[in-house]
Amino acid sequence: MKSAIRKALAASVIPILLSLSGGSASAATGWHEYNSEHFTVYSDVSEHKVHQLMRDLERFRRAALAFTGQEELPENRNLRVFHFRDTAEFARFSGDRKIAGFYRETWQGPIIFSRDGDHGISGSGLIFHEYVHHLMRERSGMTYPRWYAEGFAELLASAELQEKSVLIGGVPQWRLSAWATEDPLTIEQLLVPDPANHASGDSGRYWNNYYASAWLMTHYLQLGHNAGHEDYRGATNNYLQAVAAGENPLKIFPEHFGKPIGEIQREIQRYMQDDIARHRLTVPRYDYSIPRRGLTKNERLFLLADEAVDAGNLNLAMEYLQQSEKHGLGWQENLSAMAVVKAREKNFTVGEKVMEEIGEYGQISHLTAANTAQFHLLKLQSLSATRKWNDDDYQAAVRYAKIAVQTGPHYLPGYRTLWTAYQLKGKSEAALQIMLSAYQQEPNHLNLNASIGFYLAHLGKNALAREYLERVVAWSHSQDLRSKAEDILRRTN
Repeated sequence: MKSAIRKALAASVIPILLSLSGGSASAATGWHEYNSEHFTVYSDVSEHKVHQLMRDLERFRRAALAFTGQEELPENRNLRVFHFRDTAEFARFSGDRKIAGFYRETWQGPIIFSRDGDHGISGSGLIFHEYVHHLMRERSGMTYPRWYAEGFAELLASAELQEKSVLIGGVPQWRLSAWATEDPLTIEQLLVPDPANHASGDSGRYWNNYYASAWLMTHYLQLGHNAGHEDYRGATNNYLQAVAAGENPLKIFPEHFGKPIGEIQREIQRYMQDDIARHRLTVPRYDYSIPRRGLTKNERLFLLADEAVDAGNLNLAMEYLQQSEKHGLGWQENLSAMAVVKAREKNFTVGEKVMEEIGEYGQISHLTAANTAQFHLLKLQSLSATRKWNDDDYQAAVRYAKIAVQTGPHYLPGYRTLWTAYQLKGKSEAALQIMLSAYQQEPNHLNLNASIGFYLAHLGKNALAREYLERVVAWSHSQDLRSKAEDILRRTN
């Protein structure tokens, strides 16, 4: 394997993410929504290219399930993808024209952003990497240790989609720089990462090596038997279950693998000298129909503005919303979204006028209700910061948030506004009940698990908070979020 890695390293001109050419010149007539069995894509790229992207994603999903022996059952909801024809527009969300795509956790669930080009979706293994995390959360009730969660995601992310099969076990090109000047981390370093590296100025290089080393160890444990080494798949599964149950990861390692850690370490080092072991899966083309529908201008602008708000780019959000067609289909939603953006900037005058106009329409959608509730909540939060209170805003926030929850039960922002209003009022049990209602809808949502865990800890219910905070530690890529959760968990041991 070492020779394969060195060859790939010598040939590679790829840093952490692929450097790609500009967007395709082929234009679509407008933005459309496409739906396959497990993905929803919003795009202005040609229909042919979007279909190819979705077929690749569906094939990768099938390969991941086949490799893990999982049943072919639908996830809780479709994963959403924004696929851009215009590289410049994509860069307004990514901040970088050169990357192929990226993944983001949002309050509406995980989202992939990608851009058009000749690379296809498999041109960025980091998108596949994050999708594996998504699948693992959806499909398993177990909380995996970080080395395995990241190593397994890297193992599958380097999959090659071929004509009639998918090849698992290739070298992850985006991690090659990790071993240009350093050796892989040891097993002990993987099982118990050094906290000193979390906040160091060299943390990026450390974590790149951590991911690459986790890939190597997971590769050996999952595929080493294909190269004539001992089969550790059963031992690995039993070990992971024991760690998830709270056992010490270092202490029980020899018990489950039947050997000292040092001996397994030497086996992995020998494995690096071998030809790389791969696993071929027969995964046919995804040939089901992929229906599409055209997005109205206001609908497209709302979707993009919503993602801009989630990313904290209020200027971009307002730029989209200000292009809305007045009184066209979706105008009410866009108008309420403008009120929220302005309220986030502490400008409530615009929102008051908007609320008056929305009030003339009568029945409202869950999106308008959620935005209206959030506008009143933002006003309330602004007042509470000065130790003042407006019960009218509180009642309006609660009323509209309840409408949003009732009419859009899968839309988490409605729940979030409702529980936050209750928290401001001091109604902690009511707030917690709304959180748990949202959890019934989205049990694998990272931000929701974090909110519940931290709020339970705030209420002094540390034992109840543990399961949610353990998921935050296992799932989050934010070091600040993980450190905060780890600190609470240490105090509850």
